[in-house]
Amino acid sequence: MSAYPLPDGRQVTGALTVKFGQRTRAGQWVEQPAAKYECLRCETTHVVIGAERVTAFVQTIRTTHPATCPGHPTEGAHAA
Repeated sequence: MSAYPLPDGRQVTGALTVKFGQRTRAGQWVEQPAAKYECLRCETTHVVIGAERVTAFVQTIRTTHPATCPGHPTEGAHAA
């Protein structure tokens, strides 16, 4: 699948999903936070698990994946 077109001419090129996880009252993780990025252009999926890894991933995926994506244009603005 390639980018999903929107009525105003922009395109959805990827999806970022974040699970915030669950902690007990004592602060222990019952379910670790997780994040997944799916690129619609190259059909690559990136997954990370753990609070620190998810934080870093969410902050950088918009720049790191397009730099290596074979189907990503090199010009223009990109919306989240």
